[in-house]
Amino acid sequence: MMRILSKLLAGVAGGLLSVSIMAGAANAADKLSAVYVMSDNLGDMGFNDNAATGFARAEADGVRTRLLQASPSDPQLWRQNLEAVSNSGEWNIIFTGPNMHDNLAAVAPQHPEQKYVFFDDQLDLPNVLSVKYAQNEGSYLAGALAAIAATDKAEFPLSSGEPKIAVVAGMDLPVIQDFIVGFKQGAKTVVPNIEVQVIFIGNFNDAQKAYDLTKTAIENGANVVYNVAGPAGLGILKGAADAKKYAIGVDSDQNGLHPDNVLASMLKQIGNSIYDSIGQVRDGKAEFGKLKIYGLANNGVGLVYNDALVPASVKAKIDEAKAKVVSGALKVETAFK
Repeated sequence: MMRILSKLLAGVAGGLLSVSIMAGAANAADKLSAVYVMSDNLGDMGFNDNAATGFARAEADGVRTRLLQASPSDPQLWRQNLEAVSNSGEWNIIFTGPNMHDNLAAVAPQHPEQKYVFFDDQLDLPNVLSVKYAQNEGSYLAGALAAIAATDKAEFPLSSGEPKIAVVAGMDLPVIQDFIVGFKQGAKTVVPNIEVQVIFIGNFNDAQKAYDLTKTAIENGANVVYNVAGPAGLGILKGAADAKKYAIGVDSDQNGLHPDNVLASMLKQIGNSIYDSIGQVRDGKAEFGKLKIYGLANNGVGLVYNDALVPASVKAKIDEAKAKVVSGALKVETAFK
């Protein structure tokens, strides 16, 4: 099982490496330039691959881009890469994201003229634009869908009808708790007595452990499992499929990975926010030193359905919940105070 998942990750990563190649036009020095310093690799079919779409769109517009991948187990390289691009003076914008808070807090003050965009986290420095996502809002919709799917055997025949669902998550971090809080609220709004198991893998890269824990959650009665685990989440989706139960994907559209089992994916539109941020810098409208939040109201998060599994009547119920959140009639709880 581990070998299968490892090959899957490696193959996907290899197919996406072309995104990380710096544009080689002769007038490259005259272009707006953006580099992404990563704490992980491409090929997760989730967060990083979604981010890559934003850089690809910018490159198609003539922006010079580069994506610096790094092993998730080599934090020293993350810091070295951030220092190298900051010292080079080559890049108009340096992007970085998860796991890089302490590194950016140390490096950015040393380069006050360099512009940084820090996404999925926040750092209050005058040369840093922080970008966060209302994953609690998107997860609220995912929770509502999970509760419906778990208890409606007529429309969702792989479910037992018991009000039992689960979240299998990477690590117990505030941003992950924000997913969980929203998911629980959405589920309980639909089925007040629903049981929500929460299981942590301990990291975001062990797909085999994610697979095993998903099987455990399903053995304990879960009809739907929500993937909140980054690259390890591929194991969650496969675990649900092998157990002939339902799953909900995350970050990117993962519905096609197991089309008989993945009901929907909760998108964090990282690529859109990256593309928007590059445009804001180009137009002189980027608000460095501030925080920008992408939620349901500005399409920063959302639910993309597997149309073959989710009927229109269920989508309509979820759309009603979304409208209440967007209008402010319904407040989604958050793990952030």
